[in-house]
Amino acid sequence: MVRGLFELVRPLIADESRTNTLTSADLYSLDVFDSVSPLIQSFELLERSRCFAILMPTEKYLKGLNINRYEWLEYHISTFLVAFATVGDEALLLVNEVQCLGIDPKDCRARIVKGNKWVKDTPIPKCLDAIEKIIESHKNTRNLLVHRGKTPSLDNLCKTDGIDQLKKISFVLQHRPEAFPEIMRSKTDHAFVKAFIKIDKALNNEICKLRATVWQLLTTLGEFYDKRLSILSTN
Repeated sequence: MVRGLFELVRPLIADESRTNTLTSADLYSLDVFDSVSPLIQSFELLERSRCFAILMPTEKYLKGLNINRYEWLEYHISTFLVAFATVGDEALLLVNEVQCLGIDPKDCRARIVKGNKWVKDTPIPKCLDAIEKIIESHKNTRNLLVHRGKTPSLDNLCKTDGIDQLKKISFVLQHRPEAFPEIMRSKTDHAFVKAFIKIDKALNNEICKLRATVWQLLTTLGEFYDKRLSILSTN
């Protein structure tokens, strides 16, 4: 659906002179495109956050930012969690546009969208439930981060132990580097490398699971989009 939609709206966006001659079908496609774009961009942000988290800059660069290695990890993983949870809201907004439900975006909650008469007896609720189930495991962590400023536990995220201990070590290394002999620094570097491997695997696994469920939703919505576009084009 996304590829076909992009090919359809690209000339509409490029040719601004056609603004006053857009058909109902054109406007419908543009609205759906505007809704699906943030969803696609969220996955780009998830991949970018994962890459930034495990590609650690030099200590000189981090010193210039006045942060340590663990804080770098926390920042990009926090961005990952926010984007991850946002996918659920974006999926609901996309359903709203494809099905022309007319629900105000601020009211596009799962219960309202799935209970709508044009949605409830279709495969769409099942697709939304699958997305919601995957996001649910990180939703509380995301809410604590956004609403209370509580940084996530990387051990909880990666189902490991030992990564969170690097937070205190990184803080001391940043402010009292003389307290660590060279052999201790070497062990810390090795511990971070092991942490990167675990974090990369955990984040990639979450992305893959979420992508699979969103792909199913897009496939399902594609059928409804094609039918409505055909009707609008005919009229």
